[in-house]
Amino acid sequence: MSWIKDWAEGSFSLFSGNTVEAFQPLDFFHFYGLWYDLWVKQFLKAAEKLNAENKSYQELKDLLSTPSNMRAIIQKIIPAYLGTANPNKGEYARMANFFARMLMECCPNDPFGKTSNPFHTEKEVQEIYKQIIWKEGNPAIARKLGRLITAAGSLVHGLYNDVVTDFGWDAYGPYKINDQTLLIRDFPDLQPEDLWDKNFLAKIKSLKIYGLYKDVEWQINCVGCHTTVKNGSPITGLKKYAVVADGKYLTESGIDELIKELSDKAEKIYQEIRKKGFEELKTLVMLQECYQLKKFMSAAGLDWRPTNEMSERIINKPLLTGILPHGKIMTNVEEYKEIFGLRRFAKEVLNKTI
Repeated sequence: MSWIKDWAEGSFSLFSGNTVEAFQPLDFFHFYGLWYDLWVKQFLKAAEKLNAENKSYQELKDLLSTPSNMRAIIQKIIPAYLGTANPNKGEYARMANFFARMLMECCPNDPFGKTSNPFHTEKEVQEIYKQIIWKEGNPAIARKLGRLITAAGSLVHGLYNDVVTDFGWDAYGPYKINDQTLLIRDFPDLQPEDLWDKNFLAKIKSLKIYGLYKDVEWQINCVGCHTTVKNGSPITGLKKYAVVADGKYLTESGIDELIKELSDKAEKIYQEIRKKGFEELKTLVMLQECYQLKKFMSAAGLDWRPTNEMSERIINKPLLTGILPHGKIMTNVEEYKEIFGLRRFAKEVLNKTI
């Protein structure tokens, strides 16, 4: 299966104009190599129990997270391999190939998010459009939806840090509906009780924001939280909308209340994160990384939490060095392939050339 070239082109947008140290609150790419090989083994153990490598996305979709999150997992596998001492190439290949295949099956028109995140089929999009109870859009509500997305996104960045942001925040589309464009924002888990005390969590678990736009051109760059406007105005272009929290439609006043609650929770959790020392952050980051596969691991009858061996690997250990350069802004795909280790991973692990 050859996918790494398309992956390089799709994932480059994650790092274009960015640096490694921009990710917070820990330099993840110099952390994963300490323990990620053990997590790869745990994943493969679960995959074997579920016979997942011989099943389709449709058979496994209830155990997997959103497309953006699966892309983020591939994004981490490569630098984790680069930092692993004596890595098992076959194991890294199996995990990377599995998630690449899941993406090709669930988003066949743009599996690695070069410009979009087409998670739904044309038939599903038409059904969503017909089933949603739409309200009329206007500039005021468009700005309010912007504040809601910002508030929810801020809380997600607290709950999951930059580690697994894409587990808690995705965007699907853009989809064409006649002469208009549908964009769906999805916040599937605002209540990770395994990670945080309840007083840091939202009162709702899931939030979906539907927007129908006219004369607005959207682009999704690999992951849903990197959704941008290419042309037009989302303020004047919003024609219809719906906000659904835990399956219930929200009124405008309900949206106002939710904005305040999510903003307050985000501020509270950031204050808590800032109190944590280096060892606490490492433990939290490992737990967050493992949490994203909780459903998959649990279905296989395995504990999703870090194993004792994984925890022992990081206790009182400094971060690795020299895997990815600090302060380096990658300006083109070819440079990205080299610096981020994609060429090496393709050759050593996938037996491919890019």
